[in-house]
Amino acid sequence: MNEDAVYAAARRVIDAGLTGNGSVFTPGRAVWTTEAADQLYARFVRQPDAGRGSFVKKLQAQLIEAPPTAVQLMGELIYLHFLLPRDIGGAAKRAVINGALSLLPEPLDIPADLNGVLDAGVVRAGTAYMTQRDRQIAWLVRLVQAWKPMPADRQQAALHDPWIFKDVLDSIPINSAYSQRNILLNLAFPDTFPPIASRRHKRLIVDAFAGELPHQSGDVDRNLAELRTVLSAKAGTPVHFYQPPWVDRWRQQTGPAGDGKGPRGWLVRGAKVHGHNLIGQWLTEGFCSIAYPGLPELKPGLSKAELDQQLRDSLPDFSPSQRGLHVGVLDRFFNRISEGDIVVTVDGSKVYVGTIAGPVTWMDTPDDLSNRRRKVAWANPDAPFTRNELSAEARNKLAGQLTVTDLGTYVAEFAALAELDDQPGVEDAEDQLEVAEVELPEPTADLAEELLIDREWLSETVDLLREKKQIVLYGPPGTGKTYLAQALAHFLTGQADNAYRLVQFHPSYSYEDFFEGFRPRATADGGVGFALEPGPFKQLVSDAKDDPSQAHILIIDEINRANLAKVFGELYFLLEYRNRSIQLQYSPTEDFELPPNVYLIGTMNTADRSIALVDAAMRRRFYFQSLFPGEAPLDGLLREWLKKHNLPADRADLLDELNRVIGDRDAAVGPSYLMTTQAATEKGLVRIWKNAVMPLLEERHLGDGIDINLRYGLDALRKRLKQTVATAVPAPREHAGDTAQ
Repeated sequence: MNEDAVYAAARRVIDAGLTGNGSVFTPGRAVWTTEAADQLYARFVRQPDAGRGSFVKKLQAQLIEAPPTAVQLMGELIYLHFLLPRDIGGAAKRAVINGALSLLPEPLDIPADLNGVLDAGVVRAGTAYMTQRDRQIAWLVRLVQAWKPMPADRQQAALHDPWIFKDVLDSIPINSAYSQRNILLNLAFPDTFPPIASRRHKRLIVDAFAGELPHQSGDVDRNLAELRTVLSAKAGTPVHFYQPPWVDRWRQQTGPAGDGKGPRGWLVRGAKVHGHNLIGQWLTEGFCSIAYPGLPELKPGLSKAELDQQLRDSLPDFSPSQRGLHVGVLDRFFNRISEGDIVVTVDGSKVYVGTIAGPVTWMDTPDDLSNRRRKVAWANPDAPFTRNELSAEARNKLAGQLTVTDLGTYVAEFAALAELDDQPGVEDAEDQLEVAEVELPEPTADLAEELLIDREWLSETVDLLREKKQIVLYGPPGTGKTYLAQALAHFLTGQADNAYRLVQFHPSYSYEDFFEGFRPRATADGGVGFALEPGPFKQLVSDAKDDPSQAHILIIDEINRANLAKVFGELYFLLEYRNRSIQLQYSPTEDFELPPNVYLIGTMNTADRSIALVDAAMRRRFYFQSLFPGEAPLDGLLREWLKKHNLPADRADLLDELNRVIGDRDAAVGPSYLMTTQAATEKGLVRIWKNAVMPLLEERHLGDGIDINLRYGLDALRKRLKQTVATAVPAPREHAGDTAQ
């Protein structure tokens, strides 16, 4: 089955469903209708099933009572979804499609000619496309909904012009379905849009060949289309960006990938083993090893506690911290490395890659330098690549001092450069980045209305968080910083359980409170010991790593009240260099990095001018978004809130006048003090003013000798407001007849 058959089948589906309301499975029957799409939107898109179970089982539960046309539309959308990928077999594709169609009252088989195309495929769509199938298909449902109300001439133009078609697709909320969008572009117009599912790969290709482009449009798809035309003309043959020589030019830029579902990767050092370079012997004899002179033969499977005891007995000169480091090395080499895993070693600038081919063995060797061995099938013993061919992130994994290090998500890059692409799971790992690349949703009109905050400002704030991953909302008291931070976190995490948390900093807050530290714990014999326990930030990071497709947000209230350098410690580095790893002060045996789906939102009061005390390192690591009374987005917020709750509007006039008299934006009083029904009555307003507002101003003018009641009291403010109104009202004009003589 050739690629042409795939694209022909895709075009049949698109023409039948989008030109009219027809069906490629049952020609003449109206299936691709607004009504059917609305049913799928209500039952499938709006009611996602995040529980356990297969996609098919959950889909059947969602559509069990759906009309037949909606069920068939779902089957045809899944068919379209499966046409391009080759990283899932035809039998598996049919099982999902038929699982949906089985809900129809009468059996419906995929037409034979379309059925056979499912065994083909053009590209690897990536793990995100496979594991986030519900998001990809939900986007197709939205496409049908958006398409059907379009004028007929607009529909026809889009079906014949790839760029109009692209504009239509770009108008649909993406919700992380970038792969589906890219695949549909290619299916509809393969001569314009290349078969690339990953938006990251598109960017890498354009960046790698930027010098070949006569014009940079700012649109990656237009750049890619022009690039393919230019390169094909030069080469005299069609360009395939996943084939040599073109793939060699951009693939080396690929960075992190993988989530541990494929083979794991390990760096094992052998160039400086007690003054000896063992790399040559490793490559010749096909093994890697670790050296512990003085430590007897150990059995695989020993726990960390047992390994620690062995070190105590055999190498008593080790300090507790040294033992901790070496227990980690031994545990990784003996227990965590598995057959089939990828192993990497470095000799100067040369990088060698192989595959673990056996369990740990013991061999008596001179000087006990390589007693503990693992058999390795080295892939490039005669043709090592260099460190400079790696991405900066992967090169960073070769730094440090640990003898055995987990390469984590970068294993695929090492495997690809050593031409181990046929290794099971490696190619999947290369596309895995799309799973971890969480897309924060765009703020909705409903959210803006609920918060009474301009939607454009909310969108800008979310953009800042997307870009920097750390922002601080700052302003004087009462501007709703904490409330807004929580509302944003609640929205951006999709209300998922434990996906966001709040901590409040204070002067005595420490690294041990925030990240991890030793805490007392009762022992089995009734005594008290100490155990290393995670703090709220480390626990959130752990949850984020377990669920890479979910955004996780930590809100740090009053972030400037703590000693930030003390609280963050070595984490300060990771806030700026998200693609790097470090060793932690209490967990030095493990590499630690911040996953890309972790975000921080801080809040900071400016009444005490404390923002000026924030050091440059902190400012560089966070974006700052201001919240000041009388300025966007708070300007008019109190007035809108009072109107929404049918409360007296003069409360907003009083607050505006108060802040005008204060005359200092850092010391202004925020609207939240009056965003309560207590302010509706005179008694309630007086209480708020006396017990909440005036104490702020008393503190500000302490020792100034200023009568704050005369300046800021309710009576004084109302008097000024009346004078202002009187001055603003023009005097009555005299009638012409009264003055004429």
